[in-house]
Amino acid sequence: MALRHLIHQTRRYSGNFLLRSEGYWRLGCSQSRFIKNQTNVSNAAVNKTTNLQDQIKDKRNEIQDFIDVKKSELQDKLEDKKDDIKEYIEDAKVELREKAQEKSTEIYKKRKEAKTRVILNLAERSLDYLKKYKTVLGNAFPDKFVQTYRVFSTGTRQLAQDVQTYARVKDTLVNSIDKQKSHAKLSTAEYEVFLRLPKDAIRVTPVLLISAFPFAQNVVFPLALLYPKLFLSSQFLTSQQKKDVLLSIARHQQEIFPLWKEELIRCTDMTYEKDPELMHLRTILKSGQQLSAQEILDLRPLFELNGPLDIRHLTRRHDKLLASFHRVWYIMFPYTYLEWYANMLWRMDQALDREKLRFSPEVIRSLSVQRGLNPELFSEDEQIQYLRHWLDISAQLKYKDISLLLHLPLFLKRKPVYEQ
Repeated sequence: MALRHLIHQTRRYSGNFLLRSEGYWRLGCSQSRFIKNQTNVSNAAVNKTTNLQDQIKDKRNEIQDFIDVKKSELQDKLEDKKDDIKEYIEDAKVELREKAQEKSTEIYKKRKEAKTRVILNLAERSLDYLKKYKTVLGNAFPDKFVQTYRVFSTGTRQLAQDVQTYARVKDTLVNSIDKQKSHAKLSTAEYEVFLRLPKDAIRVTPVLLISAFPFAQNVVFPLALLYPKLFLSSQFLTSQQKKDVLLSIARHQQEIFPLWKEELIRCTDMTYEKDPELMHLRTILKSGQQLSAQEILDLRPLFELNGPLDIRHLTRRHDKLLASFHRVWYIMFPYTYLEWYANMLWRMDQALDREKLRFSPEVIRSLSVQRGLNPELFSEDEQIQYLRHWLDISAQLKYKDISLLLHLPLFLKRKPVYEQ
């Protein structure tokens, strides 16, 4: 019984155990399937997330590409617009500049024409007064004064012609585009008038103005005839009077020459002590050594623009002596007028070279005095040789060397050796 009961219990427990084991196995299988399904779901979710992220990235890239393209298009449009605006502004500037230039040229022409008309009117009115005054002069004064009157009348007509020449040259130089071609068309006589007329006009203008008043010519003309060198310009002078004026200018240059030379030496002593070229120049000036054309040309670095002896770098006393020697009128700052005069003198040298110095003895004397030579001490052949020596050097100079051109009288041989 006991054994049967034991077997019965054993079977029951074994059955329960088997049932439980089967339940556990089934549970384990369910859990395994659950875990597997969960893994599949997770993998699917990951894959979906990855696909979504890839799609988002692709969409983002597409949007970014679209934005970049639009930005590029906008930038191109902006650049085009900027270029258009710049071109418009530049065109507007050019147009305004051209209008301003045209207006300035128009104003300048009107002023110049007005000045020319004033001088011409004064000359014509003076000539009319002279014509009316001819009978009075012929009856009141001896033949010598009548002859002087004829000189005065001829001088007035010559002054009017010179004014016209000056206006034409001024117009050519101011309004031309190619300055070099404009200068190449001018003659020595035109340069001479262009340089001389302002001084002549200033000297003779008081006489012409005062003579415009009624009865004033009764005082002005006799006074001018008694002191022609003081009150009249070169157009009214006789040949002998012109010669006397040239000799007085040459003597004045001789008085200025040593002072000018000493001032140049002082300038080299005062500054640039360690410059070997300036020290060499100082030695030459102190010794009075004569220089050849090539030795003079070797001095160009000292006198060129921004060099130590450039016109704008000289002392005021040096500039004043230089202006006095070359008879350059100035107001306050001599170097600006000296620079203009040197440029005109250099251009005039080019005209002289073109015309091969074929001039009358009177013109040769005038050209010699203008370049620092006293015609009273030299023959005509020596004057011509001096001018040729001057032109040989001037032909090798440029605009930047014009300070050396003004200083040539200090270095040129006073009695050049003739070349066979």
